Amino acid sequence: MSMENTSLTEVITVYEKLKKGRENRVYRQSNFIDSSPRMDSDFKEAEETIPIVPTFFHVQGESKLHVLDFNKYNKGFRSSKYLYFSEKANLLQADFIENLSPDFSQLLKEKNYWLNIFDPNEQDFYILFNSYGVHDLTINDIREGNTEEKMEAYKHYTFFSLRLENFQGGERKENVDVDFNILLFKDFIITIHDKNWPSITDILGFVNLLSAHSTVLTPDWVLFSCFIEMNQDAKYVLDSIEPEITKIRVGSKSIEMSDIMRRNFEMELRLYSISRFIKPKMRILRQLKVKCSKRVSKVVLRLLGDILEEFREQSHDLNHFNHILERSQDTFLAIVTSDQSREANEMSLVMKRISEIALIFLPIQSIGSFFGMNVTVPWQTDEYPSQMYFWIICAICLLIGLTMYLLRTRILATN
Repeated sequence: MSMENTSLTEVITVYEKLKKGRENRVYRQSNFIDSSPRMDSDFKEAEETIPIVPTFFHVQGESKLHVLDFNKYNKGFRSSKYLYFSEKANLLQADFIENLSPDFSQLLKEKNYWLNIFDPNEQDFYILFNSYGVHDLTINDIREGNTEEKMEAYKHYTFFSLRLENFQGGERKENVDVDFNILLFKDFIITIHDKNWPSITDILGFVNLLSAHSTVLTPDWVLFSCFIEMNQDAKYVLDSIEPEITKIRVGSKSIEMSDIMRRNFEMELRLYSISRFIKPKMRILRQLKVKCSKRVSKVVLRLLGDILEEFREQSHDLNHFNHILERSQDTFLAIVTSDQSREANEMSLVMKRISEIALIFLPIQSIGSFFGMNVTVPWQTDEYPSQMYFWIICAICLLIGLTMYLLRTRILATN
């Protein structure tokens, strides 16, 4: 399939730019194509004020603007256990595989379809083994779950074992990891997952538009869409984490250091979970390009290479954020250490002044205590009961203390 198809190019370009942003992946269409009554009245007012402008169409054969509806299956969609999509049959759903079609066995023999199986059971494993010839090693990996993320090439299919994480509000929710397995055959693709993955409806919207703008809906396009959704999940989390990191750095003066350190640690854990999510996908995409390039069309292989580059940029951003958190943590610790040192210096200054005061009054107190125990003052007798000798001794002690204080002050000033 060539990228010369301009409509197909537009579908892929817009789909790659969709993000799970604050609007929860709402494709923001231009106000000029809004069909609400309010916009109709605004459009009429614009026609009265804006002069006549000629219309230019650079794509041959198109006479009016068209809207790419990526949200066709997002409203009121109820996912069933089995989901079947092809250009011929469109979307079929059932809780039992035999209810997909009156002749479901013939339906599964068709080409260029996507079969999604939710929460597989032993009947599904039996069908995979007997009808599709899936190797028992692959079936064991799917059955056991929680296996390492990998890509394995077999004779007539390629097996992808992936682990998805549901990020809500930029945070990873515990116990919601999705074991997502992909079986890529030549003429069809089968996806299997044990928990609900909201991006299934987005993949449906993409393949529906793709089938409307291309001649053949090959299975590698579904593979491309799966990796696009994983890439958008990582984008969403990174976009939500960046302002939080900036907030930690700017708000360091008004928030307690203990709270900052705790939030810093939580942020590092979130970055680690994203890194654990991204790196296996990068390894699988590199292996796909080297080992199984002939099983994927050149156009899809090039687009998967673009996704790999985006994963690399995200990994670079993760390293940058980790570096910021490490530097900020070192800065916070240095600030805490500086505050503690300042408090210790202030305490030392107070203790020094107390010691200086004690140096003066301790000798006086000692002598006063000694002579307060009915001890006769030297040179004082019953014949000479004068207190002059007592005050002479006190003056000598005071002079000695003052002299020691002045000497100490002069020595400190000289140093």
